[in-house]
Amino acid sequence: MLYLVALAALALAYVIHSVRTYNSLKQFGGHWSAGWSRLWLLRTQGSGEMHKRFAALNRKHGSTARIGPKFLITSDPELFKRMNAVRSPFTRGPWYSALKLHPERDNITSHVDERIHADLRTRMAPGYSGKENLHLENDVDEKLLQLFELISSKYVARPDEGVYRTMDLSRVTSFFTLDVISKIAFGQTFGFLDNDNDPFGYLANLEQFLPAIIVFGVYTELTNILKIPLLKSALPKSTDKRGLGRVMGFARERVQERFGPKPLARRDMLASFIARGLSQAELESETLTQITAGSDSTASALRITLHHLSTSPAILDRLLTELESAIAAGAISRPVIKDAEARTLPYLQACIKEGLRIHPPVSGLMAKRVPDGGATIAVDGVPKFAPGGTQVGWNSWGMMHDAEVFGADCEVFRPERWLAREGAEAEKERERVRRMTETVGLNFGYGRFGCLGRGVATMELNKGVAETLLRFTLQPCRLARPFNEKVIGFTVHTEMDFVVTGRETAEEKARVAKARREMCVDAGALPGSFES
Repeated sequence: MLYLVALAALALAYVIHSVRTYNSLKQFGGHWSAGWSRLWLLRTQGSGEMHKRFAALNRKHGSTARIGPKFLITSDPELFKRMNAVRSPFTRGPWYSALKLHPERDNITSHVDERIHADLRTRMAPGYSGKENLHLENDVDEKLLQLFELISSKYVARPDEGVYRTMDLSRVTSFFTLDVISKIAFGQTFGFLDNDNDPFGYLANLEQFLPAIIVFGVYTELTNILKIPLLKSALPKSTDKRGLGRVMGFARERVQERFGPKPLARRDMLASFIARGLSQAELESETLTQITAGSDSTASALRITLHHLSTSPAILDRLLTELESAIAAGAISRPVIKDAEARTLPYLQACIKEGLRIHPPVSGLMAKRVPDGGATIAVDGVPKFAPGGTQVGWNSWGMMHDAEVFGADCEVFRPERWLAREGAEAEKERERVRRMTETVGLNFGYGRFGCLGRGVATMELNKGVAETLLRFTLQPCRLARPFNEKVIGFTVHTEMDFVVTGRETAEEKARVAKARREMCVDAGALPGSFES
């Protein structure tokens, strides 16, 4: 009898707790089950199309909506900035604990303690800036030229010679960004481009690992079970021969080279971190985070931008005209454009911003915790109260596809939206473009949670987009389904197959035009009979 009474009391306590939890956020709209259970959130994040489902939820239920018993999601840029601001009372939520990639140590991404996170940011920021990494831009150029050499030697089709080949753009862009981040961080690459392959089986392993991060992000209490010896032994280890563990081993080896009896001396990110007191153990964890976070998102942005440009002839022609005109005017360095030069080209910058907007590279929730006293959140102008402890994630896709910010055609890839419209009131145009620019910049975070690697990622995009399209024509193999896509925090693309052909450079066109004019003169024709 006592047993039944105790059971009934527990059941009653559970019901009361569930009702209170439901009522605490009932003023926020959302899926009917989200107030009672986290299963809808788990299914949504594991669907492979979480970005679209969250965007649909915010469109239906308001700019901030419910996705779990104590969980909201927002597509409101102002709330995002408010939560991330330097002096904001919002803090990192338990969601971040799922980003602990190293089995034994937290990293700058997974630390929930604000003081530790802020201290790490202060010490790591100079290494990302380029001021202390004297090889940074040269390293990016070196890897970019190696990528082009690979494409030219192995993937360029020559239809006139009966040579037909295809290239998976998703693979080669991942190889490029992985080798870039390892080169600028350690001075030594993984060798993805050297092998035109994944020598560690890393990419396949990461695709398997990301769904686990989703589960731990929803049920954060499960992270505690990883401390159980049996489960801990199953996690990736630096002694593994393949996958994420092998990458951990590579990072560990590079770190150990800096602490041995004859430490390697090189001015790079690792040297900057060491100079600011990061321990060997901290570095092993941080470098692993650099590799994963610093490569996947940039590769995703690069390939999706190249895809949209290559399938938009009018846009591509306008971009190439800008680039070739700049080359002719001596405003672009050869063989690779400088980052500073790329930033001065308005249409190139418009294309890159539009690529980041049309398909934001990071879709993880990045959930912040409402301060203990609670907070009032405006939902489409209506104030609503969220109690302390509530987590608020961001909906990157919904934010970047907001018609109020980006226009009624926000589902269309149109770089011209970033250029001031002729005949429009100048002040209004400046404000329109400023608001869009500030919103798309949120892809890199904001305030005290801004992305340290933004400068490096932007450099790779500036150079990669411009130089790839100057050298090659990319034609998708399948227009109906140009690639497979799975969005699980990062975007995983596969079978992004293109036919690649060489493109004449501006210099080559000039040489051909000159030769043709000379041929016309020799043949007695009028100069200029042929147009270049």
